[in-house]
Amino acid sequence: MFKINRKLKELKHNGERISLAIIGCGKMGASLINQLGDIDAIEVGIVIEHTLSKAKTALVDSGISEDKIISTDSYDEAYEALNKGFVVVSSNYRLAYKLLQITAVIDATGNPPFGAEIAAKSIQYHKHFITLNVECDAVVGPILYDMAKKAGVVYTGIAGDEPGSIIELCDFAYGIGLEILVAAKGKNNPLDNYANAEILKDEAEKKGLSPRMLTSFVDGTNTMIELNSVCNCLGFLPDTFGCHGISTSPETAVEDFKLKEDGGVLSSYKTVEFSPGMAPGVFLIVTSDKKEVRDLMKFLGFGDGPNYLLNRPYHLTSLETPITIYNAVMENEPTIAPLHGQVADTVSVAKRDIKKGEYLDGIGSDKVFGKLTDHTRSIKEDLLPIALITKKTKAIVDIKKDTVIDLSMIELDEEETITKLRRRQNSMKL
Repeated sequence: MFKINRKLKELKHNGERISLAIIGCGKMGASLINQLGDIDAIEVGIVIEHTLSKAKTALVDSGISEDKIISTDSYDEAYEALNKGFVVVSSNYRLAYKLLQITAVIDATGNPPFGAEIAAKSIQYHKHFITLNVECDAVVGPILYDMAKKAGVVYTGIAGDEPGSIIELCDFAYGIGLEILVAAKGKNNPLDNYANAEILKDEAEKKGLSPRMLTSFVDGTNTMIELNSVCNCLGFLPDTFGCHGISTSPETAVEDFKLKEDGGVLSSYKTVEFSPGMAPGVFLIVTSDKKEVRDLMKFLGFGDGPNYLLNRPYHLTSLETPITIYNAVMENEPTIAPLHGQVADTVSVAKRDIKKGEYLDGIGSDKVFGKLTDHTRSIKEDLLPIALITKKTKAIVDIKKDTVIDLSMIELDEEETITKLRRRQNSMKL
């Protein structure tokens, strides 16, 4: 009971601490820094951010006095500053994994190519790696997880984001002996596969988000990527290309998520889904073949069965990350990791006609959106995972709107770490 709180107080009492490098100080990074100000024995050692003023503001807001913050890109200066009890802000991301005092590196960038580079390097330097960058995890998570196991460190997604929240709910369901049929999340925004940043600019500003980030939410790419990570963890698959997106409610979910032969829409179970009627939480459809269990579930108000809804009607994104930090560093346990390898892929679909020679731009652009499919199909048809798109990914033929893009249509940047990792991952059949 209260294990995390108790253990961290003991750590603090013993004069020890977990020292973190946080890379990225947008909405998620800044809120995490603020939250850590109230957590015993977990401290921010260094914040990596191009705009240093954003990092300083977040640290001051968390309770760190301005005279305890040092700005430097120098390893020697940063090392000395940490030893003297200062907090460092820097634009030199290499310091995050090179500084000996740092226990774990946290990626709060949402940038897949950059995330792949800092993940690989952090693991090579034997740092635990905690990622809010589900975009990167969905495409090269399996090889990063494999690298981390071999290096004796933890690679993990976070509690609080929908994938981690789904897996925590799964952990509960499996822990009490229930069978999971559907793992799903609510969708907060209306779905429009053809949304673009220009249309969403004003709404994004009101919500404190970048227009590209909001675009990735509205066009469905973010939902697909999040469910992709769940697939890779559980071994589940989407029931159909891009999922059904079933409109439901807590009162009707059990009926709506049935097999076709039972009056529902699903062709099979052990699947992932999303529903606009269940936002902002996550939920499972579970079952049991035990009579006494079914009788008790009915008595407890869960209905006649044999299927039941387990619903968590919230997730607190970065505010729950301290739980992951504790579990990774103190218990060597990930919150969510690709235990089953690359089970699914979020592949690229053209939002509009793309001309030969155009750069694809990637997640949140006006060029492409992502749809979830099984990895077997992705490999067989040589499809393009959307998170592999970098600034140098170029169309080498004309691509019509709604085309599912394959690698013969584009030119990848083979020098990017994320491309190399994916090539290696595929060759290792992870």
